[in-house]
Amino acid sequence: MEKFNLGSMIEDVIVKFSHNRVGDKPPIFLMVSTGLPPIVWKDQTIKEFVRRFLYDTLLTNDPDATVEVSVRRRSELRDIEEFVGIKPSYWVQLRVLSGGLKVVEASLEELLGDMGYRCEEWVGVETSRTRLGIFGTIAGADLKLIVCLESNSRKRRCELLLPICDSPPIVTAGLCAAKVGRV
Repeated sequence: MEKFNLGSMIEDVIVKFSHNRVGDKPPIFLMVSTGLPPIVWKDQTIKEFVRRFLYDTLLTNDPDATVEVSVRRRSELRDIEEFVGIKPSYWVQLRVLSGGLKVVEASLEELLGDMGYRCEEWVGVETSRTRLGIFGTIAGADLKLIVCLESNSRKRRCELLLPICDSPPIVTAGLCAAKVGRV
């Protein structure tokens, strides 16, 4: 098992980005919940994914668009838990919000694929600008990652939801795709 401090890791990514980006840099606001425990994951994949995702996002973001990065612990996400069919001890929510984000489903699938995760499904509602991506490990374990993308005329938001399990996750059911229309 790999244990790391997500807030410190994100700060390191921001510092590296600030040194490496040529030209104007977007203003970055970081909010990390106090008391966020270290993340315990089966290996370094999630740490590497977050590092690469944030760095690439900051590097390609419009320099005039402010980037907000927040990390917080969520005790439960009932609708997501029911839909995906898992019940972790808690969730860690990493949110990136900006008017200059250039995040697309294909790039997330490629990056997560490099880390050993495969896209099980992208779901959404026809009239909504929000898409939910469900990723599972290629090895077939019950570990899932959830990505939520939302865009409107002014802002784009990408959320990564990490299910953190103090003990093996409780698997409650398979995907409930009938509840949400596929697009």
